[in-house]
Parts: sequence; C-alpha cells; structure tokens
Amino acid sequence: MHGPRLEVLHEPALGGKSPFPPLLFVHGAYSNAGCWQRHFMPWFAKRGFDCWAVSLEGHGASEGRAYLAAISINDYVKNLVAVIRRIKTQPVLIGHSMGGYVIRHYLNHHIPAGAAFLASVPPHGLASSTLRLLTQAPGLLMKLNLYQHGSYDPEFVELKEMLFSADAHEEDVEYLINASQPESQRALMDMTLINLLGIGTPNKVPALVLGAAEDVLIAPGDVVAMANQLDVSAEILPHMGHMMMLDTRWEQVAHRLFDWLEQHYAR
Repeated sequence: MHGPRLEVLHEPALGGKSPFPPLLFVHGAYSNAGCWQRHFMPWFAKRGFDCWAVSLEGHGASEGRAYLAAISINDYVKNLVAVIRRIKTQPVLIGHSMGGYVIRHYLNHHIPAGAAFLASVPPHGLASSTLRLLTQAPGLLMKLNLYQHGSYDPEFVELKEMLFSADAHEEDVEYLINASQPESQRALMDMTLINLLGIGTPNKVPALVLGAAEDVLIAPGDVVAMANQLDVSAEILPHMGHMMMLDTRWEQVAHRLFDWLEQHYAR
C-alpha cells in the first residue's frame, strides 16, 4: 500500500557530487518544508550539500490536509522513512521543534547518518512548555489554542514576539504568517500525553542539539533534556528566537551546523 504523496523540495549540491551525506530538513508544527528554502537550503547547497526538505503529511502541498486532525507522530515518522527511501542514501536529519521530536522517535528504530535538533520539542514532550506558558504567558497559550481551532489569526507583532528575536526581519515574519497552518490535533496530543516508560532508547548517531536563548516555547532545560538522551552537550545560541532557521541570526545557526557536519563527515 502506497503512503500519501509528500511534497519534497530538493536543492542539489553546487559543483556536482557531494562528499557529504545528504541533508533532510524536517519542519516543526504549523509549518512546512518552505521554511528551510528561504535561507538554509541555498546556503548549504552552495557549500556542497545535497539538500532535501519534506512537508509532513497534511502540511504544505503534501496529501492529508482533509484528515490532518488524525495524523500521529508515528505517521510523521513513516513520512521520513518514505522520503529517505526516495533519497536512497541515509541522510543527516535536521529537525526544528516538532520536527526534532519526530526525528527523536525515528531514532528508536532507524540509524540515519546523523541528527541535528534545533529548538526541538524534548523527549518528555510539550507538558513543561504548556505549564510554563500557563503560568508566565496565559494569553499566549490561549491564542495558540484559538489558532489551532481556527478561531484566531495571529497578528504580526504577536507572532514576532512569540517566535522571533526583537530585530527579526519583517519579510521573514510575514512569510511565516502566510505559510502557517493548523497542526494535527492527534500529533499535539502525542507530544503532550506521553508515557515516559514508552519513549524508547534512541540509536546512537552523531548528534547536535541547539537551542535559542530567547525562545519562549522551548526552554534551555528542554534542550538539555534532548541532549542528555543523545549523550551530547546542549548548546544555547544567544539573541535568537524559536524560528532559528528564519530569525535575524539564522546564519550563526547555519555556521554552527556546518562546522559540526565538517567535523563528522568531511572526507
């Protein structure tokens, strides 16, 4: 049985065959593959990386919008399996927010070339983020819930305060407003009501775990929790909001990722 048709973006390495494994970028909740195409994919393709990005089932131009509410985290993991089969080479997986959580679950049963996590939902899920928002920014939590249920459209200033640093470029904030969509209710539940005993043990691969100092959604402790599961050190990058691939200093993230890739894969 064939799975859903998935939107897959591809930017080949400039200069021919790459000495590196391919990169597969995985977006977060409410987003799609296009968030990687604005900056990251051209930047890495210029430096010799074969770049791919997937819109998970029900996102972007992928099939599944009609049954989005029922799509699970496990379905998103199956999406990665299907795209990697198409790439034909085990890639380095690079996930943002929910995308990092999906990759973490992929590691339970698969061994990619490596994995990088940007402001990732931690292994214990969204419970700590939800509690933090409830106590520190209840209005923001309410608006997120309203947006998820189609009752609210975020304004420029609100989205910027929630997901970007104060000096974020207007065109990147506008892009995110136009590209955003509701998330799967089932996937959000999967990340909230978690059986801690059933998380599983990830296969060991080279890993990089980055967080953003000004992230109001994913706290430094969440970043450390992901790093601890993967036996690496967490790194918190300064002056940066949650949307690390779109924010003003996105190139700092790209350079750190590039250095890590060269360290592990240059040959």
